[in-house]
Amino acid sequence: MLTTWRPSGIVTFTSDYGVRDSYVAQVKGVILERAPTSTIIDVTHEIAAQDILEGAFQLATAWRAFPVGTIHLAVVDPGVGSERRAVSILADGHAFVLPDNGLATFVLAEAHQVAAWSLDRSEWFRQPVAPTFHGRDIFGPICGLLASGMSLAEVGTPLDPASLVKLPIQPVIASGGSVVGPIVSIDRFGNCRTLIRREQLPDESETLCIRCGQLELLGIVRTFADVAPGMPLAYFGSHGGLEIAVRDGNAAATWHLERGMLVEVRRAVK
Repeated sequence: MLTTWRPSGIVTFTSDYGVRDSYVAQVKGVILERAPTSTIIDVTHEIAAQDILEGAFQLATAWRAFPVGTIHLAVVDPGVGSERRAVSILADGHAFVLPDNGLATFVLAEAHQVAAWSLDRSEWFRQPVAPTFHGRDIFGPICGLLASGMSLAEVGTPLDPASLVKLPIQPVIASGGSVVGPIVSIDRFGNCRTLIRREQLPDESETLCIRCGQLELLGIVRTFADVAPGMPLAYFGSHGGLEIAVRDGNAAATWHLERGMLVEVRRAVK
């Protein structure tokens, strides 16, 4: 059953809080107050402020690296204090505690089994609830309760997973001899990441042409060392999707690539 779930004792934490202020520490303190033996792992707190898409992508790249039973806390919440829902989600044996604003978009797209609850039981919140800090006063306390053994059914009211908010991401489209998909994230190295998968390719990797903006490449390689320093390359990154990079350089800066730009993969003209 989806609702049969046991915590692993691990809580991951993803946010746009940064580390200059005390926000991250306050949330961790609330979790540890309710689950003193839990282990809290920082995924990242360097999401750009209010960047829900980047938060969703980072969460999606990380969650399957943890054991079943892990609780994933994610807070990128420009709608804090508004009517947006606070939710918990069970996806393939992992629990997610987050605002219902699209942060779970990529997780929901790849999970096979999903159940969800609205976090509407104020008796479990930290009081008083600050309208601008639900990470500390709602999400953190719920994570602590789940980590200490409380069931998902106890902390909220069931809701239809189909009602969860999904971000309006342009889909990857395969048609004829080409595949087109947007850049969804650019990492600190300037590598441009897409959701184009290997199984969607129209031909063998070495025979394909990859185009984005003014950049055009022939062939998809295995890794950075397959090209000379300073040269651009296309390869499948660790998240499973096609990426564009420059060896020992920055593809986004060099080729003026931005999130949302379309990457086209097509059969090369013979």
